[in-house]
Amino acid sequence: MNNDSVKDNIRNFRKNLQVTQSEMADRLGISRTAYRNLENGETRLLNENLGRIAEILNVGTEELVLGYHPRRQTSTEDELADQYTGQITEIRKRYKAEIDTLTEEISRLRLENTELRRHIETQQDLIETKSELIVMLKKLAAR
Repeated sequence: MNNDSVKDNIRNFRKNLQVTQSEMADRLGISRTAYRNLENGETRLLNENLGRIAEILNVGTEELVLGYHPRRQTSTEDELADQYTGQITEIRKRYKAEIDTLTEEISRLRLENTELRRHIETQQDLIETKSELIVMLKKLAAR
């Protein structure tokens, strides 16, 4: 905790609420000079003063120290987190199933591709054999 930042936070909260240093001093039961010294860092800020100042400014001591209101997770947020965790798990299961299906399809298509290549090679061999037979028949017919 940086004392200067805490004092800056007190000053900012006080100004945002449009409370004067004199009003703060009155509410704390101290002189305006004592309060000004406290806010300016000339007087050490004691924990008991911090709690009373927070109360007057209608903020928590954590908020004075941090400069913002720390957010606490509620049970509703816990339930939402659990719900999203379940949804993420379900999405991962579906994603894995889809990947498995696509992997099987790729394997099937590769096998089919290999079979089609063999069939094309066989057809090319047949065409070549027919061409050779035609050439031989033309030679026989020409004699």
